[in-house]
Amino acid sequence: MVPTTLPSHVVTLVDVDGPLDGTALRRAAAELARRHPHLRPAPDAELPWRAIDLGTVDGPRRDAELDRLDAEEDAGPPVPLRLLLARLGPRRHRLRLSSDPAAVDAQSHRVLIDELLAVYGGRDGDLPRVPAHADYAGWLAAQDREAADLVWSTHLAEAEPTLVGGQADPARPGPVERVSGELPADVGSGLLRMAHDHGLAFETVAQGVFGILLGWLTGRDDVVLGVTARPRFLGIDIMAGRLAEPRPVVVRAAAGDSLLDVFFRLADEQARLTGVLAPRETHGIFDTLVSVDCGEPAPVADLRVVAVEQRPQVPGALAFRVSGTGERLRLDLDFRPDLLDRADVARMLEALTRLFDAVEKDPAQRVGGVDLLPPAERRRMLREWNDTGVAAPPCTLFELLRRPVSRTPDAPALVSADETLTFAELGRRADRLARLLADRGARPGRLVALALPRSVDLVVAVLAVARTGAAFVPVDPGYPAERIAFMLRDAAPSLVCTHSTTGVADLPESLLLDRPETREAVCGTDGKEGTPYPYPVPALAEAAYVIYTSGTTGRPKGVVVTHAGLVDLATTMAEGMGLDGDSRLLQFASPSFDAFIAELLGAYHAGAALVIPPDVPLAGDALADVITAYDVTRLLLPPVAAASVEPEQLTGVRGLMTAGEACPADLVARWSPGRRMVNAYGPTETTVCATCSEPLTGTGTPPIGRPVAGASVYVLGKGLQPLPPGVPGELYVAGAGLARGYLGRPGLTAERFVADPFGPPGTRMYRTGDMVSWRPDGTLAFHGRVDDQVKLRGFRIELGEVETVLADCPGVAHAAAAVRGENGEREVLVGYVTPQDGATLDAGAVREHAARFLPDYMVPARVVVMDAFPVTPGGKLDRSALPAPQPLPSESGGPAPRTPAEEAFCAIFEELLGVASVDVDSDFFALGGDSMLAISVIQRARAAGFAISPKEIINNPTVRALAAVATPTQGGGR
Repeated sequence: MVPTTLPSHVVTLVDVDGPLDGTALRRAAAELARRHPHLRPAPDAELPWRAIDLGTVDGPRRDAELDRLDAEEDAGPPVPLRLLLARLGPRRHRLRLSSDPAAVDAQSHRVLIDELLAVYGGRDGDLPRVPAHADYAGWLAAQDREAADLVWSTHLAEAEPTLVGGQADPARPGPVERVSGELPADVGSGLLRMAHDHGLAFETVAQGVFGILLGWLTGRDDVVLGVTARPRFLGIDIMAGRLAEPRPVVVRAAAGDSLLDVFFRLADEQARLTGVLAPRETHGIFDTLVSVDCGEPAPVADLRVVAVEQRPQVPGALAFRVSGTGERLRLDLDFRPDLLDRADVARMLEALTRLFDAVEKDPAQRVGGVDLLPPAERRRMLREWNDTGVAAPPCTLFELLRRPVSRTPDAPALVSADETLTFAELGRRADRLARLLADRGARPGRLVALALPRSVDLVVAVLAVARTGAAFVPVDPGYPAERIAFMLRDAAPSLVCTHSTTGVADLPESLLLDRPETREAVCGTDGKEGTPYPYPVPALAEAAYVIYTSGTTGRPKGVVVTHAGLVDLATTMAEGMGLDGDSRLLQFASPSFDAFIAELLGAYHAGAALVIPPDVPLAGDALADVITAYDVTRLLLPPVAAASVEPEQLTGVRGLMTAGEACPADLVARWSPGRRMVNAYGPTETTVCATCSEPLTGTGTPPIGRPVAGASVYVLGKGLQPLPPGVPGELYVAGAGLARGYLGRPGLTAERFVADPFGPPGTRMYRTGDMVSWRPDGTLAFHGRVDDQVKLRGFRIELGEVETVLADCPGVAHAAAAVRGENGEREVLVGYVTPQDGATLDAGAVREHAARFLPDYMVPARVVVMDAFPVTPGGKLDRSALPAPQPLPSESGGPAPRTPAEEAFCAIFEELLGVASVDVDSDFFALGGDSMLAISVIQRARAAGFAISPKEIINNPTVRALAAVATPTQGGGR
């Protein structure tokens, strides 16, 4: 990314030791002007020259005077070259070269210094003739720029832009700062010797080292950095002017490559590009530059150049410069402080120093084996930030759930519209159901499926299964029949607890909890629950439950969670939401999601009541009404649900935990005043919760917090190397809460659950696939995914599973899926399909096919039929280039609206669903509506004067049917 705004001046400082003759040096400058006439401010004019004697001025005053002179020189009119000679002592002088960057570049200063000293030393006769700039301009104009651009586009085809300064425009003028260091003499000389011995230019080594650093910072194997190089015009190396052009350099450095592999590959690629003009457009490809100047001017008489320093210049966000000699290699990182933090740049410099040291000591070692962290920082991130204190002693799921039964038996345990159960009553029902389950074979090592909606029966069944030592498998009865059938085939439960109204009621292994005889056996009062029964106690490593999540291969996968980490989860939930015996926690989550486990354990760990809401979509007014009606005081919600209600109207809610997706700062600002609010994170594979924040204040983007009790978290890059604060990497989680793995999927388990190199021998850690970074305070910031998994409205969705189902639709050749914003209001899941040869695809039919196999939150809201998918130059699907869906065509082929209610709902459907026109037979869900969008229908209907409920939308999805059941309010009418 090369800015159009150039630095104000190109400035180089040359410190000279020896008896320098200022008058002779000025005469040499006049010869310099003769050789390079375009450097004169006007024809026949002398070069601007100024000399000042500071030899009698002490150190601090002298430095202040040099700063003042710098400012004066900078304030002067821009000229191609201005010289200032300051005498600092009998044998010490400083020469300052300053140039207009539009006329002279930094590389030209080195040419001019060499020539100036050569003329001063009487060697001007040895200098070759300088080519005329007009000759160079003519040669340049004759070059085939289009051919060069084609070469570069091919070379950069697979390279992603590498922008360390983010998407900010570095062309905008801003201050520049510098962080500097120096390599030890033995390392510097060893590096130059190593490069020579392997036939490498040291410039290639420096570029490779910086590219490895960029890969470490970005987590990528291929990065693009910039260099400035002159075209291959004969004699250009002795010309002065604005001649250097920015060129992209692709550094490829995988974790398994040796350092020498990286350098040799880079040298080969640059050799192939020798003679190719720089691309005309580099904006947006890179924002870093690397330059190397490790030669020293030839000695002149009794003079010795002791230092050459260029003023910081950053044509981008960051510039890396190596200068000096083998005895003194200096490293400078010049950066824009408005784009990069100084502490982060200082860490980069330390990492570069460690990288150079590693290259000098063993250039054959692997890239992923180089540890770029200082020992103290490594210890802080691996040990100190993972010190969560003493974890509670582990126990089984049943022991956890049973505690409030003995501690507070008369306290409310379950609150629903139909009944309220105390802990004692809950315990009695669970014991009686456990007897039934045990008689049917439930025991440790067996699975029991719970195909039940949110209900009292569900909670009773969880306790009962836990009592037998078996593991439960929650199955949402609202899922498509094909998905439920797959889950039951895959899990092969010995029993299925369900209701007679579900699609699995007829299975031979089903136990119908709503059948009168079962109800009597579970809810009766014949005292059988007190009869001793020899329930076996499962080991902590046994399965406690199995949760099915979206799978990348097109089928859901069962996560087997053990008892070992459940007490830590219960503690985190209770403390995070501030639960106590007087609290009422809403059971918001679907039974098939792990958040249901978190709600249940958190509530009962604290002896709080769990509120079972009506079986309707919980968002907007419906959610607020439930919270108010049931006196709910604590909530665990995905941010999208929390955003759908007004916290000011819910004064009884004293605690909120958000989880499931990124929590925006404005949501914290709305919810945190006057109540406890925390933000949690954790995949199912880590027993629901791996990290949790401290109470949030509403200032800034909320973190996902610190590791919870019993957990360790690592932010790792290439070769599983820990990354420093501010550098995004993949999050790995270790600890007691790790799941056993995936049911019947040993290959996938081995892929995602890997050996923990930082823990005791034999321990594992889980690859989350989430990108995070440490913040300076030891909390974690969330950055997104490293793969094609997405989170939408709090639901975890593997795009691969959606794509597999779409591809199975008859007539579909290829399928893709992506999340797209629609109408500027909301993000939706969009499916894309291409037809097989000779086939004609109907988007609605493809969506109906998906709805047969996928739960509603995974069914694409829209399906787009395309002739072909966009691909990258390497031939892979370019998901980012998939188009946003166009507004749906008119649906007005049927009857037009006749009543005010029908007119209102037609208008609401058109606005929310992006349909040009609907008729009274248009179906809300067929047009891409979902349960969350249904809440918007309710709210807009109320504004139009009509009251409807979520269940009425589900049961009456067409405009005609919905208008018929809507109740007019003030100003409304049918």
